[in-house]
Parts: sequence; C-alpha cells; structure tokens
Amino acid sequence: MDYEIKPKSALSYLAEELWVYVLGFLSCRDILRCTSVCKALHQIYMSSSELQYIVELSGQCLLPGISSTDDRTPISTGKRLQRLRDKAHAWLKFDAYTFQTVIPSTSLDDRQQYVTGGEHFYLWNYYDNLVAISPIPSKLSQRTIERHWSPRLCPFPGAERRIALMDPAQNLFAIAYTFHERTYIYLATLDDGCVHPHAAGPALVLETPVYEWETKFQCYGRHIALSREFYRGVEVSDHVWQLQIWDWQHSTTLSVSLHA
Repeated sequence: MDYEIKPKSALSYLAEELWVYVLGFLSCRDILRCTSVCKALHQIYMSSSELQYIVELSGQCLLPGISSTDDRTPISTGKRLQRLRDKAHAWLKFDAYTFQTVIPSTSLDDRQQYVTGGEHFYLWNYYDNLVAISPIPSKLSQRTIERHWSPRLCPFPGAERRIALMDPAQNLFAIAYTFHERTYIYLATLDDGCVHPHAAGPALVLETPVYEWETKFQCYGRHIALSREFYRGVEVSDHVWQLQIWDWQHSTTLSVSLHA
C-alpha cells in the first residue's frame, strides 16, 4: 500500500512563541503584510495579544506607555490591548453634530460667574445671591434648580474672592470667600439652603496669608480640595502653593505646601 507523504511546512518546525518574537521586530505594516499572505502566520497573529498590541498602537499613532499601575502591579498585554480598543471605540459613540442652545432664565452680565462641570451648567450672581443650575442637553438628568440663598451663607457683605461650588449628585452647595485675612467655606443643601445633613459642621475657617493671589476649590465625594497661591513676603522665594483637603463629612483636614 502506497502512502502519500505530504511535506510539512517550515512554520511547523518553529514554536509559536518564537514566531511571535520574530514578528515583534517588524513594523505594523510588515506584520499585516506577512499575516495576510500566510494562513499559518495569520493564525499566530490572531492568537497573539503582543502582535495585535503592536498593530493597534501603530494604527492609533501612539507609543508604548507604562506597563504597570501606581502600585507597580504589571498590566498584561491583553488588558492594555483591550484598553486601547475600548478608547478607540468610545469615539464612535460620540455625536459631534448634536447641539442645542441653552438660554438661562436670568440675564447674563459681568457680575455673574459660570462654571461647567460634567452634566450641569452653573450660573451664580453673587450680588443677588442667585444660583441657577441647569442640566446639559442630552444628559440623563433634567433637573433645574434656581434659588436665592440665605444670607447665612455669606454673612459678611464686604467679603472678597467669593467663589461657589455645586455638586447636584450630593445635593451640596458650598461658597468660599475671604474676609479679614481668613477664608471661610460654608456648606448648604441645594434643595433648601439648610445645613447639609451629612456635613460634620456648617463651615471651615482657614487663616489666609496676607498676599493671597488665587484660590480655587473642587469637590471629590466627601472631600473638598482647596488650592491657594500666595506670597508670605515680597521675595520670589516667598511664593507658596498650598493644597488643603477637607473631609467635610468628618471634619478632618490635610495640608500640603510647596515653596518656590
């Protein structure tokens, strides 16, 4: 009985890991060219996260980044590949042609300050103590809040650097201002302007440097971060950046300062 012996492909004599290693030295274009003309190489490519990661990086015109997390835990190539694809596909869900004009119910003038954040448009007239919060079109939340706030939130009419912070997700409104070399942050609820039920106290009082230049603050869950830039004297070396983190639900603070 005669048996027909078919010659084996040269690829079958090399381990798949070796082919992945060799192909990894090629450019994205050369990898695709080789895998498109050889069925065996195509199968190797489809089963290799490393080769697909190289092609995906090149296709998005990116360079390899850090392959570990903040705690030095290595990130597998498969997870990095999935992140690349997820971020690329996210743009397909973005509708750049949908827009809508929003006209606030109150007049817009130079006395008012505006902050946009996530899902809402914030408008604040600090002379009239008027706050308006409107949802951005196409967002799930369609709640609109417009309220005149109690003088309790700003008991000093001559206060300077008044800035507001609003977090509809936590029903939280905060106002920060400077008066007689002290910075005050008062908390209230968006619904009725009363003391927030989760707040450990109604206000935070901080000593203010004499030459304060700029103050910003933002809410991150139960923490409020207050960033201040100031001078302790008249020299350049007296320039200081300070970050104050306030746990407004437990009334604890953490301060970090950087000097020029």
